[in-house]
Amino acid sequence: MKQHLLFAILCFLTTLTHGQVLKVEPSEVKQTFKVSLADPFLDLELHATIRNTSATDTFRLKWLRKELNKPEGWLSQVCDGVECFVPIVSSNIDPMLGLSTPFVLPPNSKADFIFHVLPGQVAGSANYSIQFSSVAKPDSILASMRFDVVVQSLVTNLKDLRQDGIQVYPNPASDFFEISASEGVDKIVVYNALGVPVKTFLSAPGQRYSLGRIPDGIYLIALINNQKGVLKTTRLFKRGIRS
Repeated sequence: MKQHLLFAILCFLTTLTHGQVLKVEPSEVKQTFKVSLADPFLDLELHATIRNTSATDTFRLKWLRKELNKPEGWLSQVCDGVECFVPIVSSNIDPMLGLSTPFVLPPNSKADFIFHVLPGQVAGSANYSIQFSSVAKPDSILASMRFDVVVQSLVTNLKDLRQDGIQVYPNPASDFFEISASEGVDKIVVYNALGVPVKTFLSAPGQRYSLGRIPDGIYLIALINNQKGVLKTTRLFKRGIRS
């Protein structure tokens, strides 16, 4: 009994110590952007730093992005100082996506975290958080950072530039997907979790777009106009009939 109690106390002290030596600066980032939303590729950046103040310990970290609230159509992505992840990736350790890329922070070192917001021609506000934990103990939060973002439009009429009404269906899909309207859409690109294009289609009315020969998982569908660029992006879940 005493041994179990001592072990529990040791674990608590270790977690407490790790929380003290892992610093996030600033822990909360608030920023308002006044921008033209005519650009469908608009990419807004927010910056924070995570620091390991220990002289001896190396951290192997898992981070987890949480979208607390956001307007429909907004995307976000994380660059953790080592790698930049596509919007569908919410954590650097995600067995469902086949991701296992621990963020390593050596003693007395720091790393810049860049948080990207892609509003997709939509004004509004959003709140995000990133939680850090040890890969070995993912349920024990060591530190966190928060991003509060407001996007205000300098453009008052986006009717001709937005294609919010286009839907991708069925979702989840097994063998194929369709889009509800093809007007203005010249090309459709399917990206995997690493941001690599795995399928490209020319858009046509009433067309079914095959998902054959790609594994089950989460994909990003980009609807593209040759002149205006990306009109809309949306997640698509591919799932086998028996899944």
